[in-house]
Amino acid sequence: MIDVLFEQRVVQNTGLAAEAFWHAVNETYNAKGRAEGVPLPLIFLVLPLTFHQRTAAALASKTQPGALYKLLAEDREVTVGLQARMQAMADRTFHALSIGFQTNLLRLDSDRMRQVIPGRKTPPVTHVTEEVKIILNAAKRVGQGFAEMSVAQLAIHLRVRF
Repeated sequence: MIDVLFEQRVVQNTGLAAEAFWHAVNETYNAKGRAEGVPLPLIFLVLPLTFHQRTAAALASKTQPGALYKLLAEDREVTVGLQARMQAMADRTFHALSIGFQTNLLRLDSDRMRQVIPGRKTPPVTHVTEEVKIILNAAKRVGQGFAEMSVAQLAIHLRVRF
């Protein structure tokens, strides 16, 4: 069971945020035949989707493919406040990206539209706590959604602007 301070404790952990980025990026990269990564602007969606208790739990419980589509079809309120959370978490996103790049967890492919690609093939840590597993599973579903939809489709369906 996720406790009341879930979001507060998790949002302040930039190392976990970097790991969530890796899971989302790795999922996209593998789904696209290891040929394309995640366009840099889409990285800003990962934390607001995976560090939001209700959204993370709903996403983590969905099966692939189409987990993001299934979530939106089931609960259209998921998009409420997403733009505000994305903007509020921008600094944490930059800090987590910095950690990801400095530790070679993530790499920036500057030749192809500034895409983020995984810097390693395996997860950096194996977690045992349920809250973290929910976040990382949600990040994988987000990564699958990134592989299934274009930036424009994601912006329209999630009602966000970059």
